[in-house]
Amino acid sequence: MDYAQIPQGEVLDGRFEVRRLVKSGGMGAVYKVTDRLLGGKTFAVKQIRPSADPKEFQQAKSHFIGEIGVMQSLHHPNIPKIISSFFRGDSFFFVMEFVDGIDLSAYRKEHGNPGLPVDRVVGWAVQVLDALSYVHERPNPITHRDIKPSNILLDEENNRVVLIDFGIAHATDPADGWIGTPGYAGAEQQMGTPEPRSDLFALAATMHELLSGVRPRGGFEFGTLENLKVKAPEGLQDILDHALEPWAEDRIPSAREMKEQLLALPGLSIQGPTENREHTFDVAADALNREAIVPGLKDLIERFGNECQTPYIPATLSFNRFVLGAMTSFELVITKDDQRESIRFEEKQGLLAPVLLGEVFPLENGSPEPVRAIIDRFASDYEEFKNSSWQIL
Repeated sequence: MDYAQIPQGEVLDGRFEVRRLVKSGGMGAVYKVTDRLLGGKTFAVKQIRPSADPKEFQQAKSHFIGEIGVMQSLHHPNIPKIISSFFRGDSFFFVMEFVDGIDLSAYRKEHGNPGLPVDRVVGWAVQVLDALSYVHERPNPITHRDIKPSNILLDEENNRVVLIDFGIAHATDPADGWIGTPGYAGAEQQMGTPEPRSDLFALAATMHELLSGVRPRGGFEFGTLENLKVKAPEGLQDILDHALEPWAEDRIPSAREMKEQLLALPGLSIQGPTENREHTFDVAADALNREAIVPGLKDLIERFGNECQTPYIPATLSFNRFVLGAMTSFELVITKDDQRESIRFEEKQGLLAPVLLGEVFPLENGSPEPVRAIIDRFASDYEEFKNSSWQIL
């Protein structure tokens, strides 16, 4: 499907300014954008169009909202954080963490001979399996459905890989039929019944390609590493064979077990990713958001009813503007500071300049009590503001 490219400088959803096209393909396009609300912070915006019939567009739209809501709840260093979503015309958009990296398909073509070093491939697989354990072991397991080299991005600066397009195909096309890529899909997935072990097949096929330089052709036929002249440690071939069984019930039972088997291989020097402070901060901040900020603001909505001018509370914490009052606004503005040290709470009355109400440091103290105290103070200030003899317009 062809897409009209969004021009540089155009502002999406009132805040995301397009900087450049990163990638376009069959499912849509990805743009690098900067957020005007957050002082120019960089994000990626993906534009997609549902493959459903136009008559089913509303169903696809509702399905997308539900799936994106689930994906926004994911907090893992190897899964890009989804910030928000919106619609424009016949396209769906979602905003996510920008990963300045290269996909592993392109990386193999640039650096493979024809494949890549075993230590690196196994190390990347361990990171992916850590992410898969996280989503597969949730109360309602999530299956990626389309793991392949081009859907794994490598941030070379810190050796972190991230798994992109998590459930996006399913999110935008609720119609029946199997989703995935031939050669990377097990038999049950091709029958339209994917499950968590489908991702293990896809990852094993991905590892085989990265090691050998040979793309899978389908038919469940993968040459042995020895025949493909790949020097591999004892046991790796057995792990791949087990994960590449055509049917899910015959495979390694879980991502966690596959990860443990890979880590037990002899003679490998596996290097994990270096610490990503921004991500570590964001995870801690999002935990505080879930445990204290969102419940606290919901209490304010219940307490003040129609006086609340905020239509909804974002599931993720990037920029939160909570407004009370009618003729004169009384606002609580919640932001993460640029250095990723603290969450700032500012109180703003009408046209007056904002005043710092409080600041919390998630990496030093993850307790929800300081947040609750700040929100209580905001509520008290609002009551006093309402009862004052004058209000600032």
